Amino acid sequence: MAECRSVGGALDRGQSAGAGEGGGGWARTGDTKRGKVDGLGLRDISTTVRKFPIVLVSDPVKTLQPKLDFLASVGINAPLLPRLVSLSPVVLHRSIQDHLAPLFGSLRELLGSNARVVTALRQMPFVVRCSPNSTVNLVLPALRDVHGLPPEDVSKLVAVHPGVIMQGPHRLAEIVQAVKDVGIEPGESMFVHTFAIISKMKTPTLERKYALYQSLGFEKDNVALMLRRCPLMMAISEKKMKENVGFLVGKAGLSLEDIVAYPSMLVRSLESHRRRCAVLALLRKEGKPEGNHQLRKVLVAKTKRFLQVYVQPHQNEIPDVVRALNGEIPFEGFSVLE
Repeated sequence: MAECRSVGGALDRGQSAGAGEGGGGWARTGDTKRGKVDGLGLRDISTTVRKFPIVLVSDPVKTLQPKLDFLASVGINAPLLPRLVSLSPVVLHRSIQDHLAPLFGSLRELLGSNARVVTALRQMPFVVRCSPNSTVNLVLPALRDVHGLPPEDVSKLVAVHPGVIMQGPHRLAEIVQAVKDVGIEPGESMFVHTFAIISKMKTPTLERKYALYQSLGFEKDNVALMLRRCPLMMAISEKKMKENVGFLVGKAGLSLEDIVAYPSMLVRSLESHRRRCAVLALLRKEGKPEGNHQLRKVLVAKTKRFLQVYVQPHQNEIPDVVRALNGEIPFEGFSVLE
């Protein structure tokens, strides 16, 4: 189920952000008519000027450079620095004392380190626009005190989905209720992951995807069950939903119950399913016992295990397993073997 929960995984590894990203070669000095701005290249300055022309009359030494220096001091270096500034150039006119320092202070307290704050900003650069007062005094207490999220879950939620601090109280309540409707309460292990997925969809989109799954034959309760087990199954495109269900049931011969039991099959690519089925069909044709393994488990197996069990032991005796794995042998269905 790891792939169903892989939202913001870099934060769980606590990787050092900013220190090893980019390098000195990119961060050069851009000349402007008013002076120089360290940390931005000419292209970045051009993009920023188009979006926020007031910088043309801003003092690069007194107004602009101090903001860039502050961002660098908390670990925001190239290539994140120019991306953040070009997406949210208003940050160059934010007060360090009244906006940037309090905002980064609250995020650092919440997430534990500058590195984790920077990693969160990679996912959602627009967070720098947030008012530190609304972040600290409205959103985070609402999650904790109104909706009952444990403090550690609030921190985790901001880490995997920093955009949550940009949500209004009504939208927060709407998302929390949608997660509860699935059958997941605040404090349960899958709450944060499900919240992060649902929060990225507008209510009509979520309702449309529910309806699509039902039109494909799933009961509403089973859609909720799949969402509890694998939140990412609701994040895939409607086209992918149709194609994967159509293949798994129509071509591979699985049942809807199989998909409910292993909803991560919906997240995998259609091409991956085709190739694995082709390998399994070949092994079954050659009378290998692995060819009769449960298909639903084969399709969700990790790549390393799939290769170790179904490809490598047979590639000398049956070279076609490699061709099947590479997509050179099409899967025609298991029924043709009977």
